[in-house]
Amino acid sequence: MISIVDYGMGNLASVYKALKYIGYDAKITASPEDVLSSSGLIVPGVGAFGPAMEALKSKGLDEAIKEFASSGKPTMGICLGMQLFLTGSEEGAEEGKLIEGLNIIPGKVLKFPKEETVDAGLKVPQMGWNSLEDVRSDIMREGDYVYFVHSFYCLPDDPADALAKTTYGIQYAASVGRDNIIATQFHPEKSGQAGLQMLIRFARRIG
Repeated sequence: MISIVDYGMGNLASVYKALKYIGYDAKITASPEDVLSSSGLIVPGVGAFGPAMEALKSKGLDEAIKEFASSGKPTMGICLGMQLFLTGSEEGAEEGKLIEGLNIIPGKVLKFPKEETVDAGLKVPQMGWNSLEDVRSDIMREGDYVYFVHSFYCLPDDPADALAKTTYGIQYAASVGRDNIIATQFHPEKSGQAGLQMLIRFARRIG
């Protein structure tokens, strides 16, 4: 069973429907016990980093997600879920500081630089379709065209943890991960056939 983590800030229904559509059992849960007993885990998310971490901690889901990820079982983060997997985020933090994340993948969540985006005529948040570059994961394919909605981007400490990139003013990590963990800044559940194929490849890891 694939568990979809409900902490009050997720695109839960679309992820659930996508998994059911491709033929995999899934459930939406806010229970740490359910998380730990799952065969696969997806942490979706839409919204702000700080309130999301507070919501996870209030339900005891932060420690459950970290324990599950360290178990070796397939673990996925989507959009804000990917950002939460990193060490910390500038979003909502005092200047020069970070709001603490789950630290599953060491790295930072940073605001798009104004000079390369807004000043260059690009809108922030990035909202729309972009293609994947420098893909180093069997879940994705080079050139996959996928859907993004976000104002902050992820910078992993280890460049090897960037499993795919895209360009929006700057080139940045569209996906991060290592071993059993994969996370996408884009929404595979909203990315048409390419996104569904990614979810199928992830689910096949579960068996």
